[in-house]
Amino acid sequence: MNFDPTKPNNLILLNKNELPEYWHLIRLGLKYMIDNKRNPDGWTIESVFNALLHEKASCVFTSIHRNKKKRGRKAEQEPSTTYASRHEALEDSCGFGIVQVLDGPDGKTFHIWIAVSNDTTNKQEAPSILTTFHKEVWDAARANGCKFISFGTNQDWWETLAPRFGFEKQEVKWRTEIK
Repeated sequence: MNFDPTKPNNLILLNKNELPEYWHLIRLGLKYMIDNKRNPDGWTIESVFNALLHEKASCVFTSIHRNKKKRGRKAEQEPSTTYASRHEALEDSCGFGIVQVLDGPDGKTFHIWIAVSNDTTNKQEAPSILTTFHKEVWDAARANGCKFISFGTNQDWWETLAPRFGFEKQEVKWRTEIK
């Protein structure tokens, strides 16, 4: 998950020593998530910073270069443009994820703890992050010795049945076996 200046789309792993330089991007996205009650397990800005600082989690920026001048077929026919530098790609990222490798009884899980792509990031005209980086996410999971990938959410479009029985949704975790 290193920056490749020849690619228009990059998953960029933030190094621990870069945290102060790019914290302004992370903090704004986390605040938005908290303000919109999208932190189902109760994480706070401080707890995420602490997890990143002590390497209990990692931050991966999703950089998708968009052709801002042309749309439609003309834009599709033109060669992809790229970012000149890693810094430029990070500053213009369309989102980021906070990921963890979790040990479990049936193997390690690559857990996407927090995924941020909202009004605090440069998401306009960016395609689906998971669709764009499917291979890279699966490769990162494998590289970390993981057998599964999971993510959590409290978004209402995932489930409707549980509240009928008195359950209050806190989090839904999805995972898939890596084959």
